[in-house]
Amino acid sequence: MDTVKFPASLFSLLLLLLSGVSSYTVFEITVPSAGQVGVYGRAVVLSCSFPVGSSWDVGSTMITWQHNLEVVHSFYHNLDQLGRQSPHYADRTSLYHEEMLKGNASLRLERVTLKDEGVYTCLVSTQIGSQKKSFRLKVAAFFPEPHLHISLLHNGQVDLLLTSQGGYPSPSLQWLIGNTEDVTEVTQTQLEQDENTKLYSVNSKLTLTRGTNSFITFILKNEDLGQEIRRNINLFSENEETGGLQARHQLVIFVVLLFVMVNSAAVVTFLFRRRKQNKFNKKDNKTANSRMMTGNMAALLHTL
Repeated sequence: MDTVKFPASLFSLLLLLLSGVSSYTVFEITVPSAGQVGVYGRAVVLSCSFPVGSSWDVGSTMITWQHNLEVVHSFYHNLDQLGRQSPHYADRTSLYHEEMLKGNASLRLERVTLKDEGVYTCLVSTQIGSQKKSFRLKVAAFFPEPHLHISLLHNGQVDLLLTSQGGYPSPSLQWLIGNTEDVTEVTQTQLEQDENTKLYSVNSKLTLTRGTNSFITFILKNEDLGQEIRRNINLFSENEETGGLQARHQLVIFVVLLFVMVNSAAVVTFLFRRRKQNKFNKKDNKTANSRMMTGNMAALLHTL
């Protein structure tokens, strides 16, 4: 019987397949294909995983994270190696060491800033293979609750001003009257970006003609975070009787304030005069006492 001889390379490949260990060509790491979004000021976990197989060894594993050309975090020889880490990431990064045996190479980044935006690369190398993949990190900040300012102008118009500070990126705004009529185009909106934080402040003003009842809806959206702020504003026109009553109330308040001011002035004047009179009385008493002492001395000398 003839003996079949296999090439050495084929025999080695057969052993790898039989042992259940993945070859270099099938070693593949996993990162978010659609990228990730981090919230400004909070922590974000940049996801990355790798196959470990049955013969994985932490001592032969190397994990490196990069942001563009900057080194964010490195791990090899079973230790975090931060000697070449960019100063921008100092004291803000960590790996999940206890979960590496499960193939977890994710990076936790603390206190996210807008400067952290960009492309991140996860590189993993083990005894069974190596690979690197990249994805994009977006950073966004929630807009806080808007503040409403209402101003009544001399021409009878009403200004509605809504402001919100500290969000990112720039939001989309919409003004509706009666939930159907879009009046966004007639509003005045200003966006300002902080020089240091790069966060946005938004001021949006809608001017209305006084004398009509209005049901208004203000909508602010931050698409990256799925944030939507929707606020309803109800305005009711004033009739003459209400306006007259309000004017009378204002007049009463003015009279009361005037009365308080006049009485306060009278009290201050009284106290000032009282204090001045006391000074004069003390001066007169001193003069009288001096004259009395002079008279007594003269009488004594005359007696002598």
